[in-house]
Amino acid sequence: MAYEALYTRARPKNFSQLIGQEHISNALARAVSGGKTSHAYLLVGTRGTGKTSTARLLAKAMNCEKVLEAQQSGEILSPKVIPCNKCSSCLTISSSPDNVEFDAASNRSVEDVTRLLSTAYLAPLQSRVKTFIIDEVHMLSFEAVNSILKLIEEPPPNVAFFLATTELHKVPMTIRSRCQVLNFRLIPQERITPYLLVLAKRLQVELEEDAAKKIARLAAGSMRDAMTYLDQCYATADEKITLDSVNETLGLISDSDLDKIISAIKSQERAAVAEATAHAFRSGLSAVSIAESLIVRLRDWEFKNLTGNDAELKMTEIFIDEIRKAIFEMNGSGVPDIILEMTLMKLAAPVRVKSPSAQAAEAPPQKNPAQAANINAFIDKKPSEIPAANKNYTRLTGNLDEDKKIFYDLLERLRDDELTNLLKRAEIVNFSEKSLVLKFAGGIMRDTFIDKHKQKLEEILEENFGKPIKIQVVGYENPKREDVFAGLDENAAAHLKKAMNIFKATKFDKIKM
Repeated sequence: MAYEALYTRARPKNFSQLIGQEHISNALARAVSGGKTSHAYLLVGTRGTGKTSTARLLAKAMNCEKVLEAQQSGEILSPKVIPCNKCSSCLTISSSPDNVEFDAASNRSVEDVTRLLSTAYLAPLQSRVKTFIIDEVHMLSFEAVNSILKLIEEPPPNVAFFLATTELHKVPMTIRSRCQVLNFRLIPQERITPYLLVLAKRLQVELEEDAAKKIARLAAGSMRDAMTYLDQCYATADEKITLDSVNETLGLISDSDLDKIISAIKSQERAAVAEATAHAFRSGLSAVSIAESLIVRLRDWEFKNLTGNDAELKMTEIFIDEIRKAIFEMNGSGVPDIILEMTLMKLAAPVRVKSPSAQAAEAPPQKNPAQAANINAFIDKKPSEIPAANKNYTRLTGNLDEDKKIFYDLLERLRDDELTNLLKRAEIVNFSEKSLVLKFAGGIMRDTFIDKHKQKLEEILEENFGKPIKIQVVGYENPKREDVFAGLDENAAAHLKKAMNIFKATKFDKIKM
């Protein structure tokens, strides 16, 4: 007999076995016992969270003889016995012509759906309710969706539809509004881990708790993924599945390798950092994956030592913050390995955690005390918390190079890493008391700035300099000529025209200079 995958063998047999989805299983159990089931359900959630399994259980429960008896007598059944899995209907439903399962990912045309639903108006042959389970319903074509809309809107008697999807936003509202929507949650690691230990006992193999936790974390909320990883480790294990065997089988970097990097950084031994990092790269993982693993390992260490030394906790937070910044830089870079290596080498340099008073004492003096007072107002404050600027605010010098220095000095003092990193990658085309003109190198950075940070930066500039400074992003929109130069002085307009001529962004092709 061919080997059966673990995730098929361990499928839930009743509603009580739906791990992590009790809010759905309990509600459905009450609806089934009371005979209040709907004719159409839309099951939504990430892969491996139990959508299709729930649809099969519900289809089986609607035809279960024990459930029918309970409905007639008014008895409320426990989720443990819904469905009963003992009556003739439960035992034969998988081969029943009245239970149809359809994969919309591979059969998405209107002809496929029409052929599938051609029997919907016919009475059930064996069961009380004819059930249609359509998986990945968001993959259906527009015409195919319309073909099932009428059936769901005015369903024939004794017909039920179960539509499963991982992307609710792709399902038309006309379908959503006619279905009861069941939202499946990601399954917590704390629920996956003990279930894996139970499965390991059934397989007659010893599973270390640390190994189970590693698999549960790797599954990222998907029980099916967790069982697939366990099945893979079980296939290569002898009598015991250890943390090292999990790392080796699944191609992961071991915790010991991560600990060597962290220990070398803390002991400020750069040679040891270089050696440990090189060994980590030999695992074959990408630099981003190694960096993310380091963050997770540092997080675990910090949560185990929450009552420990404050200086060490602060140092750990610094490590996490710097590695997170490195990941941001590595995305889209051609040399991610070097970026990670240099970041870790930088962290291995002596780190001093200073108090705010010591930092203020060692801060370099500002050339202009009024300017320093204005800029220092932003330290550790949100824009809405910044006090109104003094009437004697510091004006810009009118020299673009000098004004850029003022702007970058302000950036260094803002506690917003994403905004700071975005603006460091932008070119300041012009900076005056009326406007700040920016040019971004990429569309993603440009869109991110406009959607999330533009308004915030305008508030910061207004609070600091005492008057509104309009931010213009060159090359983003396709505005009219008068809108582009609105509110700009002659100097700013000249700079903007020059930038538009140089970059010739497609958004401005129709503007005549």
